Amino acid sequence: MNCKNCTYQLKTENKFCPNCGAKVIHDRLTLKNLWSEFSQRFLNYDNTFFKTVRHMFTQPEVVIDSFISGTRKKYLNVFNYFAISITITGFFTFIFFKFFPDIFKNAMDVLNTSQQSEAQKEMFSKVMSAIFDYQSLMYFMLIPLLALISKIVFYNYKKYNYTEHAVIYLYAYSHTVVLINVLYLIFIIIYHPFLNYITALSIPLSVLYVAYVLKRLYKLSFKKIFLKTLLFIVVGLVFYIGISLVLGAIMLIFMIFDGSFMEMVHEQQRLKGK
Repeated sequence: MNCKNCTYQLKTENKFCPNCGAKVIHDRLTLKNLWSEFSQRFLNYDNTFFKTVRHMFTQPEVVIDSFISGTRKKYLNVFNYFAISITITGFFTFIFFKFFPDIFKNAMDVLNTSQQSEAQKEMFSKVMSAIFDYQSLMYFMLIPLLALISKIVFYNYKKYNYTEHAVIYLYAYSHTVVLINVLYLIFIIIYHPFLNYITALSIPLSVLYVAYVLKRLYKLSFKKIFLKTLLFIVVGLVFYIGISLVLGAIMLIFMIFDGSFMEMVHEQQRLKGK
């Protein structure tokens, strides 16, 4: 008998392939053994996903350093963890828009009160909708930037290189996404007006958790991690202002070409004429 995954020649007593490590399946697929495999992989208390989630709360430095040092079986691979977080985000976003569309609309109405014209309100709503639609891609693109800022902030520590900083933020981001989306679901079920508070607290919670992870990784005192967090925010604001200016210029160019810029100007003039 050959392994169905790598075609390696197997012995009768083999339960796992000596070459690739895959489980040797002898029986036909049935609902019973399908459920058994599912429960072993995802419902078992000691499976790698739940172990990774638990230890990212209690000992994140062990999870991250294990992956960086080459231990890949004990905990969930960082890319698998990120993929699961994206899946969870997509699932909860679907629930959010499908069953609770009024919550999003009310939130947009509150934010839109700061916009002066109808054209500005429409553009703002389109931007926010695009952010929700492509949030996973945007967060993934944000990881290299966070790793760069982190590398700058921890310039006097040589423990991790740039790529390893990216791994740190992939794990930390994935974990905060899982946590915040679970909180969203809980409050949608229990009392959805609290969603506004969760949304407002999502960034501070993420910052605090990342600070906690970095404190454990670098074994820093509270004073040092506090100062490093402040420095991270300052450097992040510099990058944010620079990126915002570039994106604002690009958006302005697009608005000029598609005519929406002149519509906004005329709307402003009409409002001033009233």
